[in-house]
Amino acid sequence: LCCGRSVQQDVSEPSASRRTGGRVSPVGSQKELTSDTLTSTTLDSSTLDDGEDNLSVRHTQLHVRARSEHPRYPRRVQVLDAHVPWSSSIEGYRPTDFVAKSVLENDCTVKEGGWADPAEPDREAIARRGSYEHEKRRLPVRFDELGRPLNPVGRTGMCNRGGLGKWGPNHAADPIVTRRCPDKPGTPLEVVVIKRRDTGEWAIPGGMVDAGELVSMTLRREFEEEAGNVPESERERFEDLAGRLFTEANGHEVYRGYVDDPRNTDNAWMETTAFHFHCTADLAVQLPLRAGDDAHNVTWLDVDDAEPRYAALYASHKDWVDRVACELRLRKGHSPKAVAAPAEATPPAPQGRRKPQRSMLGLGRLRIGSPKAARPATTGYGASPPPSPPPSEPASPT
Repeated sequence: LCCGRSVQQDVSEPSASRRTGGRVSPVGSQKELTSDTLTSTTLDSSTLDDGEDNLSVRHTQLHVRARSEHPRYPRRVQVLDAHVPWSSSIEGYRPTDFVAKSVLENDCTVKEGGWADPAEPDREAIARRGSYEHEKRRLPVRFDELGRPLNPVGRTGMCNRGGLGKWGPNHAADPIVTRRCPDKPGTPLEVVVIKRRDTGEWAIPGGMVDAGELVSMTLRREFEEEAGNVPESERERFEDLAGRLFTEANGHEVYRGYVDDPRNTDNAWMETTAFHFHCTADLAVQLPLRAGDDAHNVTWLDVDDAEPRYAALYASHKDWVDRVACELRLRKGHSPKAVAAPAEATPPAPQGRRKPQRSMLGLGRLRIGSPKAARPATTGYGASPPPSPPPSEPASPT
């Protein structure tokens, strides 16, 4: 039921694409994930009884980007809004079966240093990796009749892993770097964005968390790789400025969970931790931006729906920046505690930080559990999660 049209091609091969709008507005608590909280159940991916599964119904909105075309993917089977939840029945649902050649070539059980899971999903490995989305919604990880994890929001029109290396959640970290622009009337809020090479869309700089890597390290590393490709003669200065920006006192978690991403499939999806870092105008002026790695371009962009590039930000990125802008407005336009440009010492963390935010102090103890062999992993700041309990026996398809 989940393996319909079989297509195998490298994600480097382009195909026609049409991107649509729509984003997920996530809600819910933000707890640290341990594998002890995860359970597994096997279900028929074609139809799930409403009384048995409300996995995707509980999500506040349906994913849209995850059902849209990606230039390096084959065409998806169309899935109507009413058919997205796994609890809704679709007779003869046959999603496009696609896994990129590069994913297969980087099987970590075959290639030393490979970043992808093996061809057959491993429930214990998935449980050890954990899922932000399942944990914060207190829902179990579901598996189809072939033992593949099911997307927590619902159907996407494509099964297998696509261009994602991991079965189930693929963890990323996204730094939201903002400033008040001193050169424009009213000093509008701006955010650093990069132009992606794969889709041509503007996005927050960010990327996959290496296995065992701390999220704090990923946030800074990805920013430097995608927005700080400066000449070697400027490297030391850039790293000093970046060090003043990416501090525990200056970082606040904005979102953690599922991402409505065009790379998602029925069995593999993106999850992220997005952190906000605000810098003073002086620091922002001195911080050089130069595209590198997966970025085609980089710039400061007005946080304004009238700016077309901002209105069409990649995946769920606009939602997170909107949340930052809203918080700043609620604080009567005052910027968050910002790191001054070349100061002699990093200012101490302000006391009494507001409760709704998670600081990097807490994130500093979250770490991805599997050995360092995969770029598509998740976040980390501390002790590795405890060993996961043995997976449950597969249940007979409903």
